[in-house]
Amino acid sequence: MAFWLECVYLLKKMCMRTNIDIDDDLMARARKLSNIKTKKALVEEALRLYITIENQKKLIDLWGKIEVDEKAYE
Repeated sequence: MAFWLECVYLLKKMCMRTNIDIDDDLMARARKLSNIKTKKALVEEALRLYITIENQKKLIDLWGKIEVDEKAYE
């Protein structure tokens, strides 16, 4: 029984339930553009995209600051 409770606890930690107020027009426009069916899936995809963009910004900031060893790619 303790193992079951431990699994439930870990699952709750992995998936965070959150209530947020999102502009209905913004949500409708995004759903129409993406063809994503659920609000949850749309928000998750938007978060993934945001993370990707922010990581790309960090890479751009490194441009010219890192010396690449061209011989390593031969």
